[in-house]
Amino acid sequence: MFMTTIVQRLVMAGSLCLALALAACARGKDEQAAYDVCLVAAKKDPVYGKAEFASKEKSNIQASTGDAGIRVNIPYELAGKKGLYQCIADKQIDGTYKVTF
Repeated sequence: MFMTTIVQRLVMAGSLCLALALAACARGKDEQAAYDVCLVAAKKDPVYGKAEFASKEKSNIQASTGDAGIRVNIPYELAGKKGLYQCIADKQIDGTYKVTF
């Protein structure tokens, strides 16, 4: 009886770890996709297009609460001045992202 409880708990803990690992992979892919579409939008912007933008690792990427959007803040430098390009990318039905702000 005692052994069965331990085995059940170990199986549940292992399942939880696997689920968390898979969720982290999906989140990483979503963050990369959101960063990519925001970076493209930033480079097309007439004001910020010639700026030098930071990498994804140096950017602040956060999921928006209550929707499928991801807020992306990309540091940049333009004409010797530093700034922050802000963007919100929403996940579309087909799984791609589109800049909405």
